[in-house]
Amino acid sequence: MFKLTSKKALVITAIVVIAPFVLISIYSFLYIKSNAESNFKETMFRFTKNASHASIEVPVRKINTLFTSLSALMNKEDITESISSGRPESNALLPSLINANDIFLNIILSDDHDNYRIYPNREYKNYKPSQRPWFPVDGMKDVIYFSDPYISANKNVAPNNDVNTITVSMNLFDRQLDFIGNVALDLNLSALSATLKGMVIPYEGRYMVAAMDGSIIMITNPKEIFSRKVPASWLSEVTESSGYFRDKESKQIVFYQAFQNPDWVAFATVDNEQYNKLLNNSYSVLMYIMLGCMLCYLIIAIIARVYFKQWIDMLYLNINDNDVSEMPRNLEGLCKGIAKKNETLKEAVQAATTDPLTQIGSRRKFEQDILNLFNAEKPFHLAMIDLDNFKKINDTFGHQTGDSVLKNVSKIGAERFSGLHSIYRFGGEELVALMCDLPFAECYELIDSWRYTVNQRKWREPNLFVTFSCGIAHSTEYASIDEIVSAADQFLYQAKAAGKNCIYPPLS
Repeated sequence: MFKLTSKKALVITAIVVIAPFVLISIYSFLYIKSNAESNFKETMFRFTKNASHASIEVPVRKINTLFTSLSALMNKEDITESISSGRPESNALLPSLINANDIFLNIILSDDHDNYRIYPNREYKNYKPSQRPWFPVDGMKDVIYFSDPYISANKNVAPNNDVNTITVSMNLFDRQLDFIGNVALDLNLSALSATLKGMVIPYEGRYMVAAMDGSIIMITNPKEIFSRKVPASWLSEVTESSGYFRDKESKQIVFYQAFQNPDWVAFATVDNEQYNKLLNNSYSVLMYIMLGCMLCYLIIAIIARVYFKQWIDMLYLNINDNDVSEMPRNLEGLCKGIAKKNETLKEAVQAATTDPLTQIGSRRKFEQDILNLFNAEKPFHLAMIDLDNFKKINDTFGHQTGDSVLKNVSKIGAERFSGLHSIYRFGGEELVALMCDLPFAECYELIDSWRYTVNQRKWREPNLFVTFSCGIAHSTEYASIDEIVSAADQFLYQAKAAGKNCIYPPLS
């Protein structure tokens, strides 16, 4: 049979303590990459979504609102007048849009015959709005069209300079849904890119917006607009509205958010070097924690090994009042010493709370129990019992017989109470009983049954008759323990005065 010694217990304890740490460390080491990558992805996805909202969705919503307003405000006569400059007040609306919105370079208003006007004022040779790349040939009512990047009309003026731009346009219709013209706005991509300045990109990454031909149209450095393109492989990876992929060639992790009308894609990139640095930092923290914990375990083991015996000795001496006669050598010896001390303590408690003659509760036990009941505000009845003519019994039959009478009366009472209520020796021939959760009538009948049994008992000594008198007080009628005890004593006195062998107050 396996016997658990203190040495084996220490070994098992050490294994039990260290095993969870080892398992957690292994799990953490395996999990940390997945957790770090998950946090990395979550952070970058959230950033890409928020950044694209600020740089694309908000301006596009503003543009859509503006076009909707223009569509509602302009009719065919307004278009004709604005183009012909017949009335100055008719030309005030469109220039004010340019002045109030820095994201627009100019506005082109044309009618259904390709007559046009550009704000700020500008004219081009052989310029037909319907033939421009931004003109929605099949444009429907209230549909706003974002063009792909194209060479602007300035190419006709300066053939050696390629000026790229993106234009937003919408065809205009009258109430009969007849085409009456078109309004177009060239976007100021540098102004749109201004929202990216000061943007803190996680993990020292980069953020840009590209058209579907790969041209970068928004970036923190305006000089890179249209001068750079994202790799074609990036656009081929854009198969969902959002996602990410790894570009092995550029050694970057690329997150994207794709849009329709405009067909733009927001890209946020992080170098693999930064991602690996993130993982290495996480691993480094874990390794330092593991080494620190192992060092702590080692120190604890050394201290436990050195001072374990001293601890046992000190504990034993404190328990046994510095008795060094049987100093334990191990935990087993200490346990035996504690068990022996506990047995002695139990005997002392038993002696203090049990009357040695009658084996019922002592007066000290009674005082503690009645105090607990009173403090808990739990209602109870206190019965004070006194053996009638007990001095005469002692004088006639001797103190040994008197002691026997006390023991038997107490035993009968304990049998009647069946452990549900408590009996105590109050002093001499006086007994007291505490009865909880009983009305007075039941308490009376219980005590009376006890009294009757004692009265009817046949004793070994001839001519020996034993009776007792009792007074019962209820706790709720008095303000203190002393008042309760005094009341029970007064009722006992009345029972004695009434001829003894009775209970007061009587049962009405």
